[in-house]
Amino acid sequence: MGKINVILCKLIYRDLAGYVFDVPAEGYDELYGEEQIRKYAVVFNLFSKDFKNILDVGCATGLLTDYLKYIGFREEYIGLDKDFERVKYAKKKRSGEYVVGDAHHLPFRDKCVDLTVCFTVIHLLELNKVVQEIVRVSRSFTVITLLKKRIDLKEKLLNILKNVGRVRELEDKYSADQIFLVELQKD
Repeated sequence: MGKINVILCKLIYRDLAGYVFDVPAEGYDELYGEEQIRKYAVVFNLFSKDFKNILDVGCATGLLTDYLKYIGFREEYIGLDKDFERVKYAKKKRSGEYVVGDAHHLPFRDKCVDLTVCFTVIHLLELNKVVQEIVRVSRSFTVITLLKKRIDLKEKLLNILKNVGRVRELEDKYSADQIFLVELQKD
C-alpha cells in the first residue's frame, strides 16, 4: 500500500473513530489525570464490596487502573475506548485488558461485569443507548459521571437511570462532574 493510501486510511480511521479529545494519548494523563483521580476517590471510597471485575467505558489511557492498583484492587479490569491510539497507549503503559469498541454496542455478553463505570464521556454519547448497553452487561452497579457544564442533560440522564435502578448522586464540590451511582434492579 502506498504512502498516500496509508495516510488516507489513517484520516478515514480518525473520522470513523470520532476523536473526542484534542490532546494526544501521551498528554491525556497530565491534562486530565488529577481531576479524574479525584472522581475515582469519591466513587471507590464508597464501596466495601469486592468486585470480581470492572468495565471502564471510555477508558481513554486506562488511568483508572493506577488508582485501582493504589487501593488494592487486583481483580479483572477491562477498559473500552473507541480511540485506537488511546487503547494502544493504555496497553503499552498499564495493566488490564483493553478493547477498541463503541459504547453504543458493547462487545460483551449480558451480565458479565460486577461494576461498569463511565467517567466524563456520557455527554458525548446517545444517553438511552449507552445506558441500555451498560445495564445489559452489568450485574450489580454502574457509575456514570456527567460534566456539570452539561446541566442540560442531567434531567434526561436521571430519568433514564431511575428506570434501571436506585440512583444516588454523589457530592464533590471540587469535581467538574456530577457523579451518579446506580444500584441496578435485579431481574
